Order: sequence, then structure tokens, then C-alpha cells
Amino acid sequence: MGPVRWARLCVEVTGGDPVKPTHTKALALIVLGSFVTAPALAEEPVIGEVLQILKDRGLIDEAKHSELVAKNSSYEEEHKSLLGRIEWSGDFRARLENFWHSEDGLGSQRANRTRARYRLRLGGKARINDFTKVVFRIASGEGDHRSTNRTLGKGDDFDPDSIFIDRAYIELKAPKGWIGEGNGLKLLAGKTKNPFRWKNGKDYMLFDSDVNPEGGALLFETQPLERLRAYLTAGYYVIDENSKSEDPHFTGIQGGVDLDLSETLRLGGRASWYSFASLNPAFLERASNVGAATDDDFRVLELAGYLKVESVPDWPVLLYGHYARNVDAGRVSTSTGSDEDTGWGVGVELGDKKKFAKLGFGYYRLEANFFPAQFIDSDLFDGKTNRKGFTFYGSRQILPGTDLNITLFKGEELHGALPVYASSVKDADRIRLQTDIVVKF
Repeated sequence: MGPVRWARLCVEVTGGDPVKPTHTKALALIVLGSFVTAPALAEEPVIGEVLQILKDRGLIDEAKHSELVAKNSSYEEEHKSLLGRIEWSGDFRARLENFWHSEDGLGSQRANRTRARYRLRLGGKARINDFTKVVFRIASGEGDHRSTNRTLGKGDDFDPDSIFIDRAYIELKAPKGWIGEGNGLKLLAGKTKNPFRWKNGKDYMLFDSDVNPEGGALLFETQPLERLRAYLTAGYYVIDENSKSEDPHFTGIQGGVDLDLSETLRLGGRASWYSFASLNPAFLERASNVGAATDDDFRVLELAGYLKVESVPDWPVLLYGHYARNVDAGRVSTSTGSDEDTGWGVGVELGDKKKFAKLGFGYYRLEANFFPAQFIDSDLFDGKTNRKGFTFYGSRQILPGTDLNITLFKGEELHGALPVYASSVKDADRIRLQTDIVVKF
């Protein structure tokens, strides 16, 4: 107990005059003082316990005890440690990954490979007040913006592994009085979570789940009807900050709805518009290294939807699909004679990982210029466009907070014309198997 707190408590116990106490009050001061002058190594007692001792010894009555307990609770709430307001969470993933390659369009065949990897993430949410929150997360990795995995044996002689700032942003929430009941409005600013992804099936196509853009976004949601929820998100993000020219950046706008048709039937959809502008040669080169074949900007329209049926207990069914088109894609000089501007995917999920298992299947076809290739999922087709193929996946909760996940990817190139598609043809024909143990805490 600090001296300031002790002095205030003395004033309360002695009725406001600690200088001239009565014998009873003096005894109370001695009891309080004994805790302050206790050896430094002793554990500091809880103030509530001190007040209980004073009451038990008859030094304060029931009314005074209740009054002091209430005041102490109020003080603790007002002066709560910031660390005590942080909500911590994290996860650890151990992964065994296998690759089986066939001969690619360049006439080469990469050796099959097995590797072990791990991912560690630790995050916190600091609630500053009812409207302000600071969110952060650190993660393992190898400096890849699309992966927080670390390969065992990556360094030399068991050298230490790196930790990165994965997310760091402020979240400001508008008071209900500003926007009305049933509505929500938030501002995110910093290195934020991606506000354009959802969890209705595998949102593989446009953004890898590890891509955390840097900028700001406004998120508005409303529930005009009991079974209808609508939302609108707008964001601006800087891709590369330049001191001598315009910054490559993108803006995104997304609107969507979720509708409960019945207790067992739900559907939803979204429409998104992404505009990538002021793109410099370095950005376009990074895109071409993983499949793109255009020198134009990217302006992409995306549509997505899902249908969830829960009529069979323990075996819900989810159908989902995505379609995206880059309206700025330039015609590619190949035998295809097309803009290669479209990507689409469909999938189905069945079951519940907590009851028995969740199983899924998806098929995707991603043309070279449908979206900046350096942002798409790094596991699906090794993060490259000009690819097509499918994925099977399954998940089972084997212990509380512990899941077993198995995912298989099979892919190949869409077009093999050289040299324009060389980067995406290389090692395209392969099978990738991931076996994960994920622990959340």
C-alpha cells in the first residue's frame, strides 16, 4: 500500500482527523501502519483484507466498513493498471509440410520436399476507455508479408528466430448517441487487420490471411431488422511510401448483408471495389514475379456469397463462391489473346470440428492479371496467379483449445506461353500437403 493511499485511508478511518485520534482510532492507525512498515519482501496485503481486520476487531463499525469498501472499489476502478486492462490472446501452430512435384511447362521437375514449420502469435487489446482500444500482435516469421511461419533449421546452428510486429493499430468506436441504437461505427488506423476478409468459407482469392495493410478504415454496420445485418467498409492503405513521388496505394469499398431466412437457413453476400493506383515499376515487378503479366493499374470488382444450412444437427453445410474481375487489365500478348482478368472460386464445407469434424473442398481458377498476385493466399498455388486447381481440407478439435488440421492443395498452370508466363509456370504442377496442430490460448 503506497503512502498516499495509506494517508487517505487513515483519514477515512479516523473521521478526517488523523493528527488527534482517540485511543480506538490510534489502534486502527497502528494496524494500518503495520502493513505499511512490513518487510519489503512480504506480499502486500489486499486493502479489503485490512478493512475486514479493522471491522473484526471492532475498530470500525459495519456502516463504516461498507463505506470504505465501496470507496476502495471505486478507487481501484479509476486507477486500474493499464496492464490489467489488456486482454491477451495467442496461438501456436506446429506444421509438417510435404511437396510432390511433377514436370512443369519449362521441362524441369523440382525435387520433392518435406519441411517442419511453426507459427507463434501473441496479441493484446488494451481498452483505454469505452470508446478507445489499442490492438497489437507480434508474430514469428521470416520477413514474408504473406507468412508468419518459421521453418525449422532455417538459420545456422540453432540461431535465435525473429519476432515481428504483425499488427499495431488504434480502434475508435463512436458513441451510440452519435449513430443510434442498432448501429456501429469504428475507425481503425495503423497496421490493421484486413477489414475486407470474412470467415464464410475459405477467403483465399484476394488477400492472404497474414496480409495486414497499413493505413486506415471506417467500418459501419447496422441491423435494421431482427434477421438482417448490413455493413459498409471503406479503407485507404499505403503500399510503398515514397519521398520523391506518389505513393503506390489502394482504396477499398465493400458492402454486404447477412440474412437469417429461418432458424436453420442463412445467406449473405458482399460486393467490393479495389483501386490500386500510382503503381511504380517496383510494384509491378513484384506482381510479375508471382504471375501477373500486365503493366496497367488494377481496379478490381469482387462479388462473393454464401449459403449456410443447419437443418441436420452437428452437420451444417456451407456453400460459398467468389468472383473477381480486373477492369483495367491490359491484353496479354500470347496465344490466348485475352486480358486474363478474371478469378473465381467455389467451395463447400460440411460438419463441425467440435462435434465430429469439419470437411471442405474448393476449386479455384485465377487468371494472371485478375488481382495483384503478391497479395493472394501464399498456400493456394504457392501464392501465384495463372493457376488453377483444388483444395481439400479437414479440421478436428482433439482437445479443448487444440485442433488437428489437414489441408491438401493440387495446382497447375492455366497457360504456358513463354516467356510472359515463365514465373507462374515454374513448379506449377505440384501437390502440397499441410498437417497442423494448432493450440489457442
